[in-house]
Amino acid sequence: MIDFIFWPLITCFVLILIHGYFGAFVLRRGIIFIDLALAQWAALGYLVGHWLGIQSSASLFLVAFFGTVLASLMLVGLKSMLEKINLQEASIGVMYIFATTLAMVLISSTGMEGHHLKEMLSGHLLFVQPMDVISATVLYGVIALVVYNIHHHLLSSQSKRVDLIFYILFGLVVTSSVKMVGVLLVFSFLVIPLLTVRLFTEAFKTQLLSAWVLGCIGATFGVLLALILDIPLSLCVILAYVTCFFSAAIIKHLNIHFIKNQP
Repeated sequence: MIDFIFWPLITCFVLILIHGYFGAFVLRRGIIFIDLALAQWAALGYLVGHWLGIQSSASLFLVAFFGTVLASLMLVGLKSMLEKINLQEASIGVMYIFATTLAMVLISSTGMEGHHLKEMLSGHLLFVQPMDVISATVLYGVIALVVYNIHHHLLSSQSKRVDLIFYILFGLVVTSSVKMVGVLLVFSFLVIPLLTVRLFTEAFKTQLLSAWVLGCIGATFGVLLALILDIPLSLCVILAYVTCFFSAAIIKHLNIHFIKNQP
């Protein structure tokens, strides 16, 4: 059994590390759905690549990454127009719906098989290939070195240039991860563990370290639960994360209620 779940677990651990870092900035900037939007544009890029008959993995990656770069440019442009009236998050939602609609149109109008839609949403975590994980880890390592050197600018600057750099680096991450685990799990890695720990702390480093630990524990329980219930791994990991979030929310509520009722 260990051999069966080894690479799926390693994949989850690697993805939670890189997505947890970017997720901290996503929550900090209040752009919760940016991951869904960019991941959907990456997925659309992969679909376009398959439709064009591209076989090379590297070429497919470049097409998908181009989709995230295009979305990043549009998001930076929309931010300058809509941020002052607090509609930036709504514009991100529109970008997600736009990419999803284009993907559905492409699948239905070209006769592409239904598995493309399923893979777009839930990926193929159970059958992830070791080489995919290794190459993704190398890519994430390079991205980690870049963000380490510009971490201060990402924290303090709100310029268009910094936003574009953030989106492009993030686009590289999701282009790689959405291919392996799908849009839904990519969003879960990014948001749910961090959102859960943020209920209890506002400190950036504490949030990040706690989210990494919670993400790895949740992924382990999700994978083991999938084996017991015979449910797709990606869906079980998401359910494990959601369960953690609601449990934490209840604990937080009870704690606040208890404090208020103290004499």
